[in-house]
Amino acid sequence: MAAEVPTTILLDKLQKMLLVLAEERFIFPGLKSRVGIAVNELKQILSFLELEIPSSTALKAPFLPTVHCADYITESFLLTTLQRRRKGVTKFIKTPLMAFPPWTQLLFSLEMKKVVKSFRAISCEFAKTLELANKTHDLSIQVSALEEELIHLEPDVLVGREDLEKELVARLIHDNKQSLRVISLVSKEPLGKTALARKVYDRLDIRQHFQCRVWLRVPRDLEDHDRLLIIIKQILPRDLKNVELMDDTQLTYMLYNILMELKFLIVLDDVCSVDDWTMLVRSFPDTVNGSRVILTTRDINIASEVDPWSCPLELSPLTNEQSWELFLKKVRRQENSSDLNSFKDEILRICHGLPPSIVLLGGLLITLESSEWSKVTRSDPAHFGEDLSPLLHIVGLSYHRLPSVLKPCFLYLALFPKGYEIPTRRLLLLWLAEGFVQMSPKAGNVPEDVAKKYLEELIRRNVIEIARWKSDGSPKTCRLPFFLYDVFLPKAEEIGFVHIHHCGSDCTYADSSESSIWRFADQFGVKSISKSHIQHLCSYVSFEGQKRDISNREIGMVLNRIISKGGFILLKVLDLEGVYKPLLPENLGKLQNLRYLGLRWTCLHSCPVSIGDLPCLETLDMKYTNITTLPSSIWMAKNLRHLYMNGVSIKNPSKGSSTSLQTLMGLHIGSNESTIHFLDRFTSLRKLGLTFQSKSMKCISVISRLGNLQSLRLRSRDPFGQPSDLELKPLKEHSTLSNLYLLGVIKDDIHLLPQKLEILTLSLSGLKEDPMSVLGKLPRLNTLRLFAGSYVGSKMTCPALQHFPVLRVLKLWSLEELKECTVEQGAMPQLVELEIRGCKKLEKTDGLEHLPALKELILTNMTEDFVADVRRRLGRDKLISRTLSTSHN
Repeated sequence: MAAEVPTTILLDKLQKMLLVLAEERFIFPGLKSRVGIAVNELKQILSFLELEIPSSTALKAPFLPTVHCADYITESFLLTTLQRRRKGVTKFIKTPLMAFPPWTQLLFSLEMKKVVKSFRAISCEFAKTLELANKTHDLSIQVSALEEELIHLEPDVLVGREDLEKELVARLIHDNKQSLRVISLVSKEPLGKTALARKVYDRLDIRQHFQCRVWLRVPRDLEDHDRLLIIIKQILPRDLKNVELMDDTQLTYMLYNILMELKFLIVLDDVCSVDDWTMLVRSFPDTVNGSRVILTTRDINIASEVDPWSCPLELSPLTNEQSWELFLKKVRRQENSSDLNSFKDEILRICHGLPPSIVLLGGLLITLESSEWSKVTRSDPAHFGEDLSPLLHIVGLSYHRLPSVLKPCFLYLALFPKGYEIPTRRLLLLWLAEGFVQMSPKAGNVPEDVAKKYLEELIRRNVIEIARWKSDGSPKTCRLPFFLYDVFLPKAEEIGFVHIHHCGSDCTYADSSESSIWRFADQFGVKSISKSHIQHLCSYVSFEGQKRDISNREIGMVLNRIISKGGFILLKVLDLEGVYKPLLPENLGKLQNLRYLGLRWTCLHSCPVSIGDLPCLETLDMKYTNITTLPSSIWMAKNLRHLYMNGVSIKNPSKGSSTSLQTLMGLHIGSNESTIHFLDRFTSLRKLGLTFQSKSMKCISVISRLGNLQSLRLRSRDPFGQPSDLELKPLKEHSTLSNLYLLGVIKDDIHLLPQKLEILTLSLSGLKEDPMSVLGKLPRLNTLRLFAGSYVGSKMTCPALQHFPVLRVLKLWSLEELKECTVEQGAMPQLVELEIRGCKKLEKTDGLEHLPALKELILTNMTEDFVADVRRRLGRDKLISRTLSTSHN
């Protein structure tokens, strides 16, 4: 893997520059030629790197600094040109068409001359090594020393563990012993401990049995204080006043008192030492109510010491039959397929019964034609003198077969903490900001769509694990399987692709022998970066989320140091999502190369005015902050594509504002109707979230003309914050709108809703007539949410036949007047999840047994009599009843 990722990134930059240079009339002699030669030499070197010849490893060490140097030179040249043009320097040049000032071209050309010389020398050395190796370019060569990443074990694919699952469930809910018990899942190899624990943790009967469930991964680099906080916040998800400021003793006492009142299930995943257990168990009371702890570990001795009276559940490799069953599921093929059966023995041989190997190999083979399978199944790591395990052998094969454009995208996940659930929204926008997404000349291509395809391909290859899904079936969060994190992170750091600062590290990167940092992630504790390493920094991501003034000030100090460096500030990504009130410098606008600014969940009340002076900004995410105003200059960011806010007011954009805006969420428009019409300029909008106080017809008429709009969140309020009227007629013929959220009083007939809706949410709509017969005729509707005040009638009927043909999720929340709900036989044939919450007057439901696909019926804050009646008629198999507190002290 090593050097090809930064090489691919540099090659893409130089190729794009070459296209720009080809269109310029006034170019310094030799510049275009030198960039072209550099491109050709890099292509040649990349072809050598992709062969992964073991004897070429020594050549990669001197090559990487050259790649980083060339990358820095290229970025600096482009940024310097941008700065000079913005300052108007080029207007004094006699050739106004010249994009690149002459002096800048000269310096860049001289530097590229040195780079080309180095590339040629390295290319020659690689060629000699290839000749000496006397190897042919075959797939069997390509696995050599890859000991990196990727493996994905889907939580819903669990083959060969049925008996263990039954035993684990029995110990959790059928054991008559009421005292607190620990159940350990043990295997030294990656055999699916976490997958088994997660499958049981998410089961309906487990969710019914325990009042409280908590999942804690137990990383070595996470402080005791933070572990306790993670548990407490899962039990009481709402913000607890100053809980981060408590010491370990106070947190332990608090958690102990909380758990005293609950029957709980706590999963401690990947416990590496008895000390980890000893620290946590002090906060787990034994209230003799059937509470349980599941512990996963690689060490049988830990399981024995934690609970010597309990017999651990030990996982073994899958049998050949089980392995083949899992493989067939991953390649989505039938067992009687003749082309598959011819490879069966080879596949079983190289997988050794390891579920991760089977899943990953399936993800690799599904991308190949059957004629190519033999090159994979017959490869042998022993040919290269490498002592690779079967798992690492398949890891190498799978990684090497990834398209070059996907490798940096995949490797980028190493920036996030181990086991971290990464929102796909965040990941895709970061990929775009980093420049990893390569656009083809094909007309109509949208970068966001290409990034989404990258993610889908990585999922298809089983190299990314989906942690949570949205109701429409798209991935919401993803992660790398954490047992592989330690394998590929060192390699990512070795090639200078990322640097991670972990909690507990006593040294900063300044102590490293490396000369620069390109992407820096602070995990659980801010540390300063020395001035000598800031010059090349292109990404800074922090995960310090605690309310610690020192940490927040240190972030400000780091940013000030970056800005004070002056000159070529290459920083593209500044992602502080979840960091509590980071101290942002007032001259933030000096980060002229910044493309991504993430401030979500930072609790900030304001941001620097200079935020509007960022010319390259593509994404500004201020959602879930207290920021209410932005300078109008923000509209002058020509490349701005995604703007996430929380009820923010902005003055009208000027005529020169960006027309590339794809996302505009959380905008607040007051009573001045003239401000509505500026939305007409954003013809590329796909997602719009808007709160307005003007007449709805004019606002919705403007919105209806946005022909690319796919998702719309619309709130209509009067000056006192109360819901005001909404009119639907202008939206009826909208052809691309698929996700609609409406808060406000609907005066129109709901027949006027767009017909291609897939997700519909209504709140405070004041509908007096039962809407189900009309909504049921929306042919694509798969998710329907009727929130408080959306329907004020007392009876609701879901008609049979041809109504809600594809509806999968239905939520009825706080419909205060609803007394009767009837589901006619044949209605909602694909409904999987139904939640009824806070409908206090609801006394009667008929026909729930007519829902053939129903898996979960969730009753939240419903009366005891209603719950008992549903349980009596429907049974316990699908029912979950729970009570949610409205506040926490």
